[in-house]
Amino acid sequence: MKSINSLDKTNVSFWQIFRIIFVIFSLYLLTDVFFRWDGFRYYASFLEFLPNVSFLSLLWTIVALSTTFLIWVPLRASGWLFRCFRWEISSQHLLFFPFIAIPLGLLVWKGKKLAATYIQTTLPVKLIVLLCVFCLAVFLTWLLCNRIERWVNAFQDRITPLVWIFGIFIILSIPITAYRTLWYHTETKELHEVARSSEADKNKPNIILVTFDALTAEDMSLYGYHRDTTPFINEWAKNASLFTKAQAESNFTASTLASLMTGKRVWTHQVYHVRGSKPLKIKTESLPLLLKKNGYYNIAYLTNIVANAGRLGLEDRFDVAPIATDYMRPTNLYEHIDQWLYRYFGEQFRLYDWALRHDFILGDIIRSYSQYSYETAFIPEKAFGDFLDVIDKKSPKPFFAWIHIHPPHDPYFPPEPYRGTFEPSSKLLEVIQGTDENISFSRARYDEFILYCDNQFKKFIRQLEERNMMENSMVMLSSDHGESFSEEHDYFRHGGPHLYEQVTHIPLIIKEPGQTKGRVINDLVAQVDIPATILDLSGIKVAPWMEGRSLKPLLRGKEMPPRIIFSMVYQENPSRGNRLTIGTIAVWEGDYKLIYYLEKKKSLLFNLKQDPYELNNLFDKEPEQGQILLTLIKNNLRKANISISRGE
Repeated sequence: MKSINSLDKTNVSFWQIFRIIFVIFSLYLLTDVFFRWDGFRYYASFLEFLPNVSFLSLLWTIVALSTTFLIWVPLRASGWLFRCFRWEISSQHLLFFPFIAIPLGLLVWKGKKLAATYIQTTLPVKLIVLLCVFCLAVFLTWLLCNRIERWVNAFQDRITPLVWIFGIFIILSIPITAYRTLWYHTETKELHEVARSSEADKNKPNIILVTFDALTAEDMSLYGYHRDTTPFINEWAKNASLFTKAQAESNFTASTLASLMTGKRVWTHQVYHVRGSKPLKIKTESLPLLLKKNGYYNIAYLTNIVANAGRLGLEDRFDVAPIATDYMRPTNLYEHIDQWLYRYFGEQFRLYDWALRHDFILGDIIRSYSQYSYETAFIPEKAFGDFLDVIDKKSPKPFFAWIHIHPPHDPYFPPEPYRGTFEPSSKLLEVIQGTDENISFSRARYDEFILYCDNQFKKFIRQLEERNMMENSMVMLSSDHGESFSEEHDYFRHGGPHLYEQVTHIPLIIKEPGQTKGRVINDLVAQVDIPATILDLSGIKVAPWMEGRSLKPLLRGKEMPPRIIFSMVYQENPSRGNRLTIGTIAVWEGDYKLIYYLEKKKSLLFNLKQDPYELNNLFDKEPEQGQILLTLIKNNLRKANISISRGE
């Protein structure tokens, strides 16, 4: 039997364990870095990618240290226990055991997720499985006990070069991350700071732009939908100018809001991805900049991380612009961590949530232990309330306020008493997204969410009226894009390659100061027309770089010549300097709409007056009309690609 001194080997070294875990974690991270770069390079450079890698490396090292501690403490306690009983178990045995037990546990956990995702397991079953994994790990450790010491020592020697290599990178990551976190953002903001003009004309109208995320006009009773989803907006619009044919520039938030703040089409500002580059020339060409130069006090309350002022490159163009997570109400572990990371690092690191991604092992584990939240994490009441608080503090006049509300974006789970208004049900399964059998349930919940938004907007307008602000304030209501529930097109939610009416047809209502007479405008208009209209109604010259046009003549009852309207999505194209070859473009002219898929060279032609649900493709039946619109798309795309190639 070994002596007590020989059994002191059970005092397991923290450093020994950390070296092994650090190398294993670093190798996993290295493979994920190559995987992530393949997508990141589509919208940013390697120099922008490197700070994200440094930031994640430091977080991942902290996780490695925490994991080491969680392993070392029980091993240390076990060593003390084994010494008391004089059991011949060496530190190598203890060290080897978790590296058998943990992979076995992960293998069982992953196998359950892949093979039996929807099967609920009770606590007793989980404990039995855990006990089986433990016993199997003990057996394998005992079976291999004669070889373990040699293997562990050899492994420790062989990983030394990797420990040095990965360790040096971690040391270099510290100043990179510190600079990006503490100084880079401040220096960038100061460099581009633009002072508000002191020659503010206080007689200019205040501008309040309210946009609801993923609100389609197709599901608003205001636009003829069969459910009474917008009772207040219906009444409010009677004394406003209602545009019945407003079209979004794309089908997801990043692209459309870039157009809304620049007045440029997607192929011009070149924001093609959800986490893509900031709009081209955003520091010198934007709506908030022009308003600020003309004396406006700019306010932004944006409750979508994708739409945050910093993500759009407009953080220094707004005098008040809280980050989106200030309006977040975390309901589980994942959302709490996400909120914390974004609050402190989201504006400095584009991939601030890298470790939380569903395809990164840590994010997968955290999500599995986070109860799914059916309710929206972003609170519209707080955004409206914070804006009113600023106004009550006598903010400078005139002001431009942009309030972007996350609902009715998914998850579609409106609060009481709205839930169950259109289709009562007690089952939570109905709100789980993305399965064909519950599309009708999801649409009912979405419509109830719109009803909730309608009531929130009502409360907001009432608050403005109580403050006598409507006499000198222009209120505009719109959205970034729509939402699809089309079983015919097999298209659910938004994004992706499709540009059907459910995702492009957006509301647009403009109520000018003191307006008491309503007007319905049936002209085709584009999202890029909104910023030009804001400038014109504010007495500011529309910038020549804006591709939209002012709708003021239509608001005054005058006619305007018809104009071609485009919408487009290019999520599979690199953001900068590359010709657009993959994606989808839609064009409207009169009653006709053509959707063209670039890569497949597939064309869909619809007569929206006769076929509002876009079910009958007329491209082969009306080839002349189809070719006219297809030529418009190809000619304009060719011009856009020439400008892109020239770096314009």
